[in-house]
Amino acid sequence: MKRPTKQRQIHEIRKAELIVATLKSIRKHGYLNSTINTISEESGLSRGLISHYFENKDDLLIFAHKYYLQNVDDFFRHVVMSTKTGHFGKLFYSVCVPFLRDTGYQRLMIHYFSAAWILSDVLKMHRDLWARYRANVERRIAAAARERGIVMDTRLAAITLTQLVDGLWLGWVMEDSYTREDCRRILRQWLCEQFREDPEKYPLTPDFDLENYETTAPLPKPE
Repeated sequence: MKRPTKQRQIHEIRKAELIVATLKSIRKHGYLNSTINTISEESGLSRGLISHYFENKDDLLIFAHKYYLQNVDDFFRHVVMSTKTGHFGKLFYSVCVPFLRDTGYQRLMIHYFSAAWILSDVLKMHRDLWARYRANVERRIAAAARERGIVMDTRLAAITLTQLVDGLWLGWVMEDSYTREDCRRILRQWLCEQFREDPEKYPLTPDFDLENYETTAPLPKPE
């Protein structure tokens, strides 16, 4: 193996280790209390090595957020591609994505919501992500409506549905007063009423593997 190639591989491995350590630190200490020291402790790597790979703490936090969102996006694609029950099924299970697994890292997003008003790059990531997500949902609503001959304002329907998802997710994370299954049941009922579908045709848990999927950003198991 050529030396430059080996060095690049080591470089990527170290960066990934630091990014994962950052996710662990935020999960354990929160966003504001995560420091170069806490990240160093989680990774087992020195402060100096962190500075070698990242400009500063904020730079590392931004990279870690991109990594987490990549995992979410990879899981979303897996769910959509694995669903074989037509446009409505893909719509239903795609909006259920936040409630189909418990990674143990959901509160990360709460920390990054607050960070968005401190770091412009994080705010831009959120706005880009939510815009793409809402556009995807609107396309699926339009496809399901055409399939059934239903006329609706797809833009307003997409806003309503995605805000319903966001509200349920926030309550699930912050309140701990209802379950992920409750959220899926609520979403199924709302969608079936809009599209005149039978809820029993769409199980709350899809019949494909939700644990194993291709991702370029695997999440560490919570300790």
